[in-house]
Amino acid sequence: MERKNVIYGSYLVCHEYIEEVGEFLGQFFNEDKGEYNHPGWITFFIPNTDFKVNLIKGKDQEITQNMTFEIDASSIENLKKYARKHNCKIDSFIATETGNNYKYHYIEIISPANICKIEISYCEDVKQ
Repeated sequence: MERKNVIYGSYLVCHEYIEEVGEFLGQFFNEDKGEYNHPGWITFFIPNTDFKVNLIKGKDQEITQNMTFEIDASSIENLKKYARKHNCKIDSFIATETGNNYKYHYIEIISPANICKIEISYCEDVKQ
């Protein structure tokens, strides 16, 4: 995959959880085994973007917590597949604060040590 100059990204400080969080994120994102990868640094690219996420041990930094990555499911069936695979219950609510009401279905998958989570969702219009 050819990339343009990458200028956007984020990092997660994982301390001793870097391997577990790396395995977790590897289920959703593409690991980039580039120049910076070593036991204290793992890089992922979000598919179809130039956005990177770096996991670092960061022994002198505070551990990251509560970062959420959103994934839009292509269908409710696709969301159900994710829910089964990760043993999650699908939650739903009707969003009414927007111009067009819609039903928001989602699951949350928490990473080791609560460093981050993946929220996978699907939206559908609500008939008025």
